[in-house]
Amino acid sequence: MGTVAPERVAAPARGRRRAPSRPRRWQRPVGLVAGLAFAAAAVWAQTFAYTRDDRGAPLTWTGGVGDEVRASRVWVQARAVHAAKAIEVPGTSGKPQTATTTGVFLIVDLAAQATREPQKVVWLEVLTADGHRYASTDRVPETQTIKQFFVQPGWWVSGPAIFELPVSELAGARIVVSSVRGFIVEPSLPEVEIDLGLDEAGAARLVSEAKDVYPLGNKK
Repeated sequence: MGTVAPERVAAPARGRRRAPSRPRRWQRPVGLVAGLAFAAAAVWAQTFAYTRDDRGAPLTWTGGVGDEVRASRVWVQARAVHAAKAIEVPGTSGKPQTATTTGVFLIVDLAAQATREPQKVVWLEVLTADGHRYASTDRVPETQTIKQFFVQPGWWVSGPAIFELPVSELAGARIVVSSVRGFIVEPSLPEVEIDLGLDEAGAARLVSEAKDVYPLGNKK
């Protein structure tokens, strides 16, 4: 989701100086009004000027679970939210492997569709009510998540986004999804932010219903 070079100050012209003349009485109010207008314009410009952080900030589209959130490059839908104490991942030798956590695994079933050009989901994170950010877990291979796909225009692809976070951070959590065209990263990337709808009661219920082991497989 530039550096301004300092202005050069022109050197004073050499030569004879003329003593400043005293302004006429009718000129003083005009100068005062012009000065006030200039100051007001400067304050207005400063109020609405973009800072360097603003120019690099992402463009954010928001929604809730079940909504088709339509950003400029990609549509994203969070279809379901789960919790688990452990994740079962298909192993390379055919034997499943189990990932565990000291907190809880938050699993969000996501679907995505590109608007015009193929997109790659490059960043998934959970943003908590306290402003903490949790990137998607590295205990699960990306090949088992929605990050494996190039999202195409015209049809939906689906897969999970999986995070590890403390149980106390679930209430008020939101998921943030960013995509790029190919592998080119640009400033002010569009992102989708989805409120998972977890208040204190909803978070407690989600934890109470958490699966002991949540099995993963290839999903499309």
